Amino acid sequence: MMKIAENNQVAQLESLLEGAPVAIAVFDTDSNQTLLLNDAFRQSFGYTKTDIPDINSWYTKSFSLPHAKEHILQPWLAQIALDNASNRPATRIETSLRDKNNRVRQVSLSLTLFEGKKVFYVQDITDHLVIEQRLKVRSNMLEMVAKSSSLKDVLTVIVQQVQRESPPSLCSVLLFDKQGQCLSLGAAPDLPGFYSQAINGIKIGPAIGSCGAAAYHEQRIIVEDISTHLNWHKFTDLARAAELNSCWSEPIFSSDGLLLGTFAIYNSPSPTPRLKDIEQIQFASNLASIAIENHNAHQELEHRAYFDYLTGLANRRSFFELSSSMLQQASALKENCALLMMDVDHFKKINDIHGHDHGDLVLQHLARNSLVNLPESAVLGRIGGEEFAILLPDTDRATTLEVAESLRESLAADGLTSHDKQTIYYTVSLGVTFSCGMHCYIDELLREADTALYKAKQTGRNRVCTFNDC
Repeated sequence: MMKIAENNQVAQLESLLEGAPVAIAVFDTDSNQTLLLNDAFRQSFGYTKTDIPDINSWYTKSFSLPHAKEHILQPWLAQIALDNASNRPATRIETSLRDKNNRVRQVSLSLTLFEGKKVFYVQDITDHLVIEQRLKVRSNMLEMVAKSSSLKDVLTVIVQQVQRESPPSLCSVLLFDKQGQCLSLGAAPDLPGFYSQAINGIKIGPAIGSCGAAAYHEQRIIVEDISTHLNWHKFTDLARAAELNSCWSEPIFSSDGLLLGTFAIYNSPSPTPRLKDIEQIQFASNLASIAIENHNAHQELEHRAYFDYLTGLANRRSFFELSSSMLQQASALKENCALLMMDVDHFKKINDIHGHDHGDLVLQHLARNSLVNLPESAVLGRIGGEEFAILLPDTDRATTLEVAESLRESLAADGLTSHDKQTIYYTVSLGVTFSCGMHCYIDELLREADTALYKAKQTGRNRVCTFNDC
């Protein structure tokens, strides 16, 4: 009668453990045989008693990360034995376990020794740790953004977080170049170098891998098997050499919906993306969007600080800084420099007749043509409304006047055709001065060139006049 009561108690205990919400594994202390893997354990980790018939097989399959058994499991079990002998509460550890699908799960693990049985309680804390880590990464990223860290460094932090969440996946961020309709490398710290080099600058298209197609269609592209997917038929050998099997790519958009790039996950442990995987890639894309938008805004502000908004040339501040530096170098080397001031003739009349928008087109046309006709070493800047300055380093009088005349003639001959098909011809006047191998300040040379320019204006315009002789 007592034996029946004990069996009933055991059955009730097993029933209670089977329905418990936490994953539980029970092993016999003497034989090490598996007695129970409850429903929560089977659902969480995929193993059945057939997969792990004893405790050693569980250790081997689940604690398969490098040195996990030696450095984590065995010291912990030894401590459990000491705690049990001293009637102290058993310690709990947080560690990594592999499930049946080879995914790494972060768990909180505790052990109770009870009537010849080892009862393991395994709580999956992966999602909790992921949320904590993501918040930390987001905080770190925003701090890096605030400190103007390089875009590559910021994107690398995001990439590495996703890779930590789902090993052995590899990730990349590609940046979209609207003008070239191509993708350039933003960050891919762990992809093979030859692969990153091959995809850097790749044109987007409807069937260009996962990233090229995601950018082209502006929607998520999931490729579960690279070796058979039509999008990858041109890149199969490249992907095989890099040992890449799958690739999911998510387009990255700005806050106003403009395409910024793509975020890709290669070799995900899940052959088909789950809801968690989609949420993960969206998280990464959103962070990347913040980083890229901030970088672009910073670049734009920096560009505006040094370049003229209308013509793209160096603005007055930038021209002064560049020219001052070059004049110092020229003085040290005893080289002669020339400074030219250029002004559009009758510019007010152009605005009055054709409108200010056409006047802007004239200035842009002048800037483009001047860059084409000037030596590569020349520094060209817009320093006023219709006034431009040119510094020619290491030059002589004859060469300078030849450059000035050639520029004047080219601008006079090449009319501008506006958007409304109007043809506008304009001329320029130029004033020239020389440093004559001596140290000169840029503002001093500008005053001299401006005097020469005034002379050109007073004597008929559309001509070149000089301030001094060397």
